[in-house]
Amino acid sequence: MTPSLLLMVPAVASAVGLPLLDAPQPPDLASAIQQFASQFATGTTAVLSSVNLAVVDIARVAYVTCLLVGVLLYFTHVGRRLGKDLMVGGVLIVVISEYVIPAVTALTK
Repeated sequence: MTPSLLLMVPAVASAVGLPLLDAPQPPDLASAIQQFASQFATGTTAVLSSVNLAVVDIARVAYVTCLLVGVLLYFTHVGRRLGKDLMVGGVLIVVISEYVIPAVTALTK
């Protein structure tokens, strides 16, 4: 057989619809879905961990502000009731953001 005729065999086989022997097999649907799901889970984990850190930082700013304003209002007698409520709320935010959220996060790992 001549070289040009040998080059025509794969072209004719693919035109007929026959698979080539050396051709890579296309990936099956299940492995493609599994790969997509693992990439999605990895991306979601990264996003949620950064959101978790942002929430904790915002909560720290919130409880420091609540405690400072509450102490200021309570001890200057400008608004004793509001100052007391702000201090109680600040302490609750401290407990939730520093103890409860990390405990729940540690349970999910």
